[in-house]
Amino acid sequence: MTDVTDVTDVTDRILLAARNNALWCDAVARSHGVACTTDADAWTAATRTPPYYPDAVTLSPTVGEYDVLARVDDSDGCSVKDSWSRLDLSIEDFARLVVGEWVWLDPSSRVTAPADEAWRRVTTPEAMAAWVRAWASDPEAEAILLPSLIEVPGVHVLSAHASDDPDAPVVSGAIVNVTGDVAGIGNVFSDDPDEERAWAAAAAAARTVADGIPLVGWEAGSSVDAAAAVGCERLGPLSVWLK
Repeated sequence: MTDVTDVTDVTDRILLAARNNALWCDAVARSHGVACTTDADAWTAATRTPPYYPDAVTLSPTVGEYDVLARVDDSDGCSVKDSWSRLDLSIEDFARLVVGEWVWLDPSSRVTAPADEAWRRVTTPEAMAAWVRAWASDPEAEAILLPSLIEVPGVHVLSAHASDDPDAPVVSGAIVNVTGDVAGIGNVFSDDPDEERAWAAAAAAARTVADGIPLVGWEAGSSVDAAAAVGCERLGPLSVWLK
């Protein structure tokens, strides 16, 4: 395994983060029966992906607009994650829906987790269903993350609960996707309105399954500031385009 803590080039770090994110999108799409393809330029889905998930993720800063769109169903509803925020898909009637930033947390960065939260791994379909109900913002979202995801190699669904009671409700959660050199952290949520505290708790929990490798991910809005406050390096922008 490469010592990626020595990878200082921002483009290389973004590539690691984008590829990790694409592999997570791949796992979610395949759990819904969607065929997917990955090469040096992009990850793409042959048919429409579940809500909130892109039909393509760029994996090269030089890939062109039409190189990406030729691989997907670019009709209304198509979405593209532009990992270097370099494409102009407005030429094909896409709108820039989200602008976010990639983040990178070195293993050497100290993270102070709240002392009052005990996290554990979700290991059963019933526990996954409870996690999804706590995470989902609406009924449509509850159908996105299926119980089969907990069986995907490298995927760790983590939860914190209101008490040590096995049936206590889920109050915080995150998903960690370990893909060789990096571990992606995403789907972070919490009942705690303090985003910095919530992100610190999730990052500390993620490290328990990341085996000493960097955590990577992307955030938008105030969540970027929360991740940076915990110690994440902000690598650069990404855009999500929607037609």
